[in-house]
Amino acid sequence: MTQPFSSGRCLCGKLTYRVTGPTVWSGYCHCGSCRRFTGSVVTNWLGISEEHLEFDGEPPAYYRDGGVTRGFCPACGSSLTYASERFPGYVQLHLGSLDEPESIRPLAHVHFAEKVVWFEIDDDLPRYGGSAAEADEDWGNR
Repeated sequence: MTQPFSSGRCLCGKLTYRVTGPTVWSGYCHCGSCRRFTGSVVTNWLGISEEHLEFDGEPPAYYRDGGVTRGFCPACGSSLTYASERFPGYVQLHLGSLDEPESIRPLAHVHFAEKVVWFEIDDDLPRYGGSAAEADEDWGNR
């Protein structure tokens, strides 16, 4: 994927970041864990190599649980990142935290088996019951 953007921030602006390399994937996540962390029925993610993410200003705070680490702004609480031990070296950013979120289009729906039943989807994107890596075993090696 190409990189049509370069920066993002939390709600209060005390935590900003730069992306210095290409993206790996983008998509909608319907899992219960993301729902609870964000308070939304669906989450939009952008995956990158963690070596291509640089934070400025306030450093993120982290919540770790079951092999997953979620980053957020300690001042305003904005949810910003997700990393899993299943995919070492990669981090995901919330698309909504980008300065130009319209520059990235999601490519798939993941954890579709956990989708909230009343949430209607009108697109033709691929839908995976679990993670995109289950459908594309090479994802973790990119």
